[in-house]
Amino acid sequence: MRVYCDRSNNRLVYLSEKATPDFWDEHWHSENYRESIERGRNSRLILNTLRKYIPDKRGRILEGGCGRGQVVYCMHVHGYESIGIDWAEKTIAKTKEVLPELDVRVGDLTSLPFPDNYFVGYWSLGVIEHFWEGYQAILTEMQRVLVKGGYVFLSFPYLSPLRKIKMKLNLYMEIEKLTSKQRERFYQFALDEQTVINDFTTAGFKLLQKKPIDGLKGFKDEVIFLKPTLQRLYDYKGSNLLIRGLSYESGRALATFAGHQIFIIFQKAA
Repeated sequence: MRVYCDRSNNRLVYLSEKATPDFWDEHWHSENYRESIERGRNSRLILNTLRKYIPDKRGRILEGGCGRGQVVYCMHVHGYESIGIDWAEKTIAKTKEVLPELDVRVGDLTSLPFPDNYFVGYWSLGVIEHFWEGYQAILTEMQRVLVKGGYVFLSFPYLSPLRKIKMKLNLYMEIEKLTSKQRERFYQFALDEQTVINDFTTAGFKLLQKKPIDGLKGFKDEVIFLKPTLQRLYDYKGSNLLIRGLSYESGRALATFAGHQIFIIFQKAA
């Protein structure tokens, strides 16, 4: 993964492999496919958020860019009417095969197959950063399918304080314009949070909450000499509660300074 500073647009550009449907099908493939979905059953982020903003469990909730469907599964088993949509056809087919009770569908986030004012909530976790042409069309559809007073639960890689310091110190390679060959390897952006907030506000949303998340990943990816050690901690999936606790708490402690993503909640104007 190569990271470039796009100073004129105040963002970072990540080049690796283009995030196409085929890429995501391969990325989401797992030998323990069902287990990988069920692992998200009791997600703190998902459940704590929904209990605060949609406590009555009334109305439909969409996850746009659902991947394997962990968020859809979490909502489903806790009594929410959840729907997932993604453009990775093989991934959606596999999820429907192993968990046929989930409502997951193949579709385009820029042209959703739902009527206006259809959902009370819309999850978009790590999606908008993967579109070179921008997220405006996705935002337009979010606004259309949500009811008045409905919520967007959004996350994306952002310019954390640590990344901003590195930009000021010129620690990233500079890029002014991607060549066509580089464009074919575009993976994602790290976006400026205020730019995203301004775009959503202009589209008729009100900012309710924001918080940086995934501090361990953000720190290990940016502090290269510590990455081998921190990567092992980040990847740990064993049963040792001390190590799991260390991973969780270090992620929380580092989030404000080095969070990989920011989690933002918006509400559509009533």
